[in-house]
Amino acid sequence: MSGLRRLLSRKVSIEAMLEFAMWLAIPYLVVGIVWTFFNADDVARIETRLETKIPAGSDLGAFGATTALWPFLIFGHEVCAP
Repeated sequence: MSGLRRLLSRKVSIEAMLEFAMWLAIPYLVVGIVWTFFNADDVARIETRLETKIPAGSDLGAFGATTALWPFLIFGHEVCAP
């Protein structure tokens, strides 16, 4: 417990925290893009839902949503399909 307390008492700059977050985002987005390319049916399903809300950018929105939300899509679309 004292090791955790010592770790949390360190001063860290906002610059270092942002850099750490960006380094973590790179593998997350790479895995998301790979997931999107191998699961095109998920993109098509989300695109059909978005066509009524944003007709001009539904394809780009579906690609971005699938790339960003890939951990939720691992469990299957049956979990959150209405």
